[in-house]
Amino acid sequence: MKKKPNKNIKTQNKADKEFFEYKWFKLICLFAFFGWLFYMTYTPFEINKNELVELNATVIEKLKSGGQRNPIKINFKTKEYSSRFGIYVGGVFGRWTEVENALEPNSSITIKIHKNNKSKLNTAEEVIPIYYLQTEKLGLVFNEDEFNQGEKSSEMRFRVFFIVVFVFCLWKIVTE
Repeated sequence: MKKKPNKNIKTQNKADKEFFEYKWFKLICLFAFFGWLFYMTYTPFEINKNELVELNATVIEKLKSGGQRNPIKINFKTKEYSSRFGIYVGGVFGRWTEVENALEPNSSITIKIHKNNKSKLNTAEEVIPIYYLQTEKLGLVFNEDEFNQGEKSSEMRFRVFFIVVFVFCLWKIVTE
């Protein structure tokens, strides 16, 4: 009498595998997922100087925005407008102390907003992003070019994180 071979997971024939257990299927799914993720999160954000409107204002109050997912980290109120103004995290990355010092109460500032937001200036619920900040005391804090450069470097850190995770997942699939 012949003895039947003992089949376990390690010596399983290729024909016995389900299609989702093959490396090629896992690799296709990995590339599709990260391609979709990169496509959905890639939003080039660049401010055009010609689309901005300059405003002069006096700061009343400085507030911190809540939540980690909120791209506006600092917002402030002014005497001249009932809406609040906000500063994006990427545009002034690494210069928060300088920005906070510029937004002290009763500081006269010059800001620039997008021309589409001009109609929202006296809406109390609105937080209007600014792309330029200059004070009488400190001078120019950031301008449109520095804002765009900060946004690009912020996006680059995000992409590097995705690439590291992708390479790690690719290595895990290839070496199994």
